[in-house]
Amino acid sequence: MISQHNKEGLKNPWVLGLILFLCVFLIMNAIFIYLAFRQPPNLVVKDFYERGQDYHVTQKQIEREKQLGWSGMILVPAKIRVNHKHNIEVIIQGKNSSVLTLDTVEFHAYRPSDSRADFMAIMQQKSVGNYETDIQFSLPGVWDVIVEAKQGDDKFLLTRRVSVYP
Repeated sequence: MISQHNKEGLKNPWVLGLILFLCVFLIMNAIFIYLAFRQPPNLVVKDFYERGQDYHVTQKQIEREKQLGWSGMILVPAKIRVNHKHNIEVIIQGKNSSVLTLDTVEFHAYRPSDSRADFMAIMQQKSVGNYETDIQFSLPGVWDVIVEAKQGDDKFLLTRRVSVYP
């Protein structure tokens, strides 16, 4: 006979499995919620309104960059490890593959999930049109790399996404 005082139902492995699944589900949700509030992803830009107002300036810069006809390539090691120095090279050419002597070349590394880890380095000229720097990533994960080359008022950007392994 089935009654509410019968304790046989709690000995059934299906009931125990269902109760265990429910407990694990609730505990994991609580952990994810805690981690989400403890480490926000920093994907929101604080000055979004000001950047939006400068949209037309950004579009003009993009058009100017296309008119320059410059091209380039960022050379990174096949496997980048955290807390190890790596040599990063950049090759930049002018219109019709002409060589360029640039005023400054800057290496910027942005971590989409944590802006506090972002850093920048000045690249040194290795040869005409070839620049290099030694860098060290402090955290593993995905990084956005931007190289900014300047010659007078002209500016050229190269971008690449890299993965850093522990």
